[in-house]
Amino acid sequence: MSGPIPAHIEPRKLVDREIVLKGTVAAVKMPRLSALLDAPAGDVQVELAFARDEQGIATLHGHYQVEVALICQRCLEQVVVPLDSQCDVGFVTSDEAAKQLPRHYEPVVMDDEPLDLHALIEDELLLALPAVPMHPMETCQHPRGYQPDPEEPEAEKTEKPNPFSVLASLKRDT
Repeated sequence: MSGPIPAHIEPRKLVDREIVLKGTVAAVKMPRLSALLDAPAGDVQVELAFARDEQGIATLHGHYQVEVALICQRCLEQVVVPLDSQCDVGFVTSDEAAKQLPRHYEPVVMDDEPLDLHALIEDELLLALPAVPMHPMETCQHPRGYQPDPEEPEAEKTEKPNPFSVLASLKRDT
């Protein structure tokens, strides 16, 4: 199937049919992500493959792509960062079953409620955001009024004594 990705799904039905969903989700439908951006993002390209693995575990393999505008922490100007995230989810019915999942699966505990698919996608994109967004060094511009530190004198560039060397002499005395 392709087109807009539905907001809520029944994962068990999609897993049993081995459905692949391809489409988009408007970034404006993701308020937590939108709050961190410097400018509104476009649509998130999404591909979701539902299946059972060789152990019979109900799984979802997701791939998400979008370009987001953040603030460069070096020059304080806008930087566009491409997000390209993948996840492997294992659907389980309890916390105990989640502990038994293979390590490469992120557990999602299912109950009788439909799964909020947009929230799951938003969580993955939030995890994919860089901790410190920056332009590449060669393209980053310094903010207005920036003055580089003057070169430190040659005398200060020599190695300073280690302040812990005193502790080493105390240890030898015992």
